[in-house]
Amino acid sequence: MVIKFEQVQQWPTLPFKFFQHQPGLDIAVDPHWHTGIELNFLVAGGPLAFTTNGETTVYTPGDCWAVNRRNIHSASGDKGLAWDEFGFIIDETFLQGKLPSSQSWDLQLQGQASAKRKLNEYLQIYNHALAIRRLIGAGVDEYNRLEILSHFYQLLTFLGKNFAHSVKDLPVTDNPQLVSNVMAYIHDKFAEDIHSSQLASDAHVSLQTLNQQFQSSLGMSVHEYIRQIRLINARKMLIESSQSVGYIASACGFGSIKTFQRNFHDWTNKTPSDFRKSPYDVDLNDANCLQ
Repeated sequence: MVIKFEQVQQWPTLPFKFFQHQPGLDIAVDPHWHTGIELNFLVAGGPLAFTTNGETTVYTPGDCWAVNRRNIHSASGDKGLAWDEFGFIIDETFLQGKLPSSQSWDLQLQGQASAKRKLNEYLQIYNHALAIRRLIGAGVDEYNRLEILSHFYQLLTFLGKNFAHSVKDLPVTDNPQLVSNVMAYIHDKFAEDIHSSQLASDAHVSLQTLNQQFQSSLGMSVHEYIRQIRLINARKMLIESSQSVGYIASACGFGSIKTFQRNFHDWTNKTPSDFRKSPYDVDLNDANCLQ
């Protein structure tokens, strides 16, 4: 079985990726993992079997649960039911910037049964999430964004104070830890002149070994991952700023405008300029945000 890695890009102007099950589609989700914390909310449907790192929990409407960083997870349920399920994948930079202690979070939130003595706090999290979804559905203008962030901050407060355990050294196998460390460096230094061979040398492994581990975990080489992170950040700048294409190319680590334009066109089938001119309407399950 192939376990996919998801490179998650948060929505423009929001510190999380919002996702929502689309009516008529299968509720089943193949095994995958990502670096950020995921929160899930089941509103309607039926028993949903959710497997995290090999352990399956059955959730029912009214349940919300957390998936900790780098945990492999999947879901399955009756195709014939009318499912209503949504959630958030939280931006790591935002979370650790606002709550440095969250770096060691191990969230123990697995539905209402896990709340017991903290049912009020659990309901607060659930209701803030519903409010965020309602506001997103109405459109993320500057005022709705402030209201969304207000609910999101309160959600994180209830989550951290009541369902977060501090674990300094979470158990991880050697290969994912190496890949995670190199990924973090790339995310921080993508604008600089970085090379796969130097990353391997700094990690004290051969380039062949590093590429093998990236291929196994992410399905791509180190060089391809660097390129993808640069493109994702360039896409974000094209949406959110008025900087020139040349400036964005340089700010995202591309050696020239032509190199940036060629790579961006290969990725989106549009030039950077054409992409910027096209309307940008965020769908509730925008596949372009998961690259």
